[in-house]
Amino acid sequence: MNILIIGENNFNSLERIYKKNFLILNCKKVDLISPWKPKNNFLKKILNFQEKYFFEIYSVIQNYLLKIKLNTNKISYDIIIVFNGYHFDKKIISLLKKRAQKSLINIQTDNIFIKKNILKLNIKMFDRIYVWSKSIQNKINKKLKIKKNKICFLPFGFDQTLLKTIKRQNISKSILFYGSWDKNREELLNQINPKLIRIYGNGWNNAKYYFKKNYNIKGELIGDNLKREISKSLLSLNLFRDQAKNLINMRSFEVLGYNGTLLSEYSEEQTSFFKNFKSIIYFKNIKEINNIFKKINSKKKIILKFRKKDKLKINKHSYLSRAKYILRNEKNFF
Repeated sequence: MNILIIGENNFNSLERIYKKNFLILNCKKVDLISPWKPKNNFLKKILNFQEKYFFEIYSVIQNYLLKIKLNTNKISYDIIIVFNGYHFDKKIISLLKKRAQKSLINIQTDNIFIKKNILKLNIKMFDRIYVWSKSIQNKINKKLKIKKNKICFLPFGFDQTLLKTIKRQNISKSILFYGSWDKNREELLNQINPKLIRIYGNGWNNAKYYFKKNYNIKGELIGDNLKREISKSLLSLNLFRDQAKNLINMRSFEVLGYNGTLLSEYSEEQTSFFKNFKSIIYFKNIKEINNIFKKINSKKKIILKFRKKDKLKINKHSYLSRAKYILRNEKNFF
């Protein structure tokens, strides 16, 4: 089977992880085309400005450049997968539909009702839409008037290939938080005792001076380093962005998949999805965390026991399993 993926091509991007797993499943050819991202900083700033304030112009540019890429690539594909594609117009989707021999599918990894996009006008043109949240799945059905049988539930997962190098480690007496900076996150983390938490991610140089002085802040955390830090941390903190409030997010699967204990903001959808998991502790107010840490720090043996049991449960939620599901599901429609 030949597959074309259209989406981000950054190291450790979800698109790359899916490409890797489709190849593991013996797909004959898997190509990945990404939107245009200039290396020149000046051009990059212009493009980011257009995306933020002149989205229609940004969409025209990206669709034009994608059309050129597709016209220079004459390979025939059985399945074409578009990740999000929020700038896709009717013409580019029609072109992709002609190039897909069997199915053209859309995988949503963001919130189409919050993120700026023109895709809502054209998403009906896809053969199927795979969505990470059941709540958003229902909203797409009701608000965008798309039949239920065209919308498939595809939760996030974890990269099982990282587990090959996992080693037993002593649990540290600290909370791990990894994620990019924003003002809201800074305000929330500022309510946690700085002695208890380690922060990783991009953009934290934008934090206030006193915050950067008091907290242990390091760079981006990905791949093997991410897996190692999760497994050795007492707790891994999960704060939901606005687009995932009261839903479920990627971090939850990563922490459980990489043998960690999740300390998560409460979410109805997440509680329902992971209802039989013991390695998740919920809070409704960030001020609870200091006391939660004190209680958990004295129960390391119980934590390790819960992690061992939950590891068996989370195995079916790897991205290899997700890739298998997509292929199996699409073959049913061929």
